[in-house]
Amino acid sequence: MKNWSRKAFWVLVAMQLVGIAVALFLETGMGSDSIGLLCDGIHQATGMLFGNASLLYNLAVIVLALVVARKNMGLGTVVYALTSGYFIDLYCWLLAPLPLASLGFTARFALFAVGQCCLSLALALLIQLELGMNALDALLYWLQAATGLSYAGLRTAVDVSYVAVGTLLGGTFGIGTVCSVLLTGAMVSWLTHRISVGAAVSTEKQS
Repeated sequence: MKNWSRKAFWVLVAMQLVGIAVALFLETGMGSDSIGLLCDGIHQATGMLFGNASLLYNLAVIVLALVVARKNMGLGTVVYALTSGYFIDLYCWLLAPLPLASLGFTARFALFAVGQCCLSLALALLIQLELGMNALDALLYWLQAATGLSYAGLRTAVDVSYVAVGTLLGGTFGIGTVCSVLLTGAMVSWLTHRISVGAAVSTEKQS
């Protein structure tokens, strides 16, 4: 029970980090990460809440992942799909009264950098916890095993595709989007090999 409580705590931390990250991307106007941009595009094109757009996207990817990458999925996959968009809505609401978009470029880029670190850490945490990755990472790790291509390369290719579609749908594209596309795969891969939350939880369970 203690092991599951600890894992649940870290999943909650990861969801908070995702919410903070994408809210910072959107509220500073620097351009969102690729998934955030795609969901923003869906939000702009349909008028639905960002959280609902995120839920629609995540459910579509989960269905695909269930077909080919089920072993990489778990409780964490479902929690991420059902809640991440609403944490983003929450933090956008909390940050909305602050004039972040009117700050100077340096300050906005610094806030973007904080968001990028938060997002990469959240994704790495979900991988390390072994509760099931987010659905996209489940697919990418399956592709990595099937093709021998690197996670970072696959993630970058998918990010570019998402950016193109999200921009066409009306999502906000900016320099932050470019940085996120170039950095997310490498940062998640680097962090996954350097944090040990999953190992710590597993050791605790064995003891």
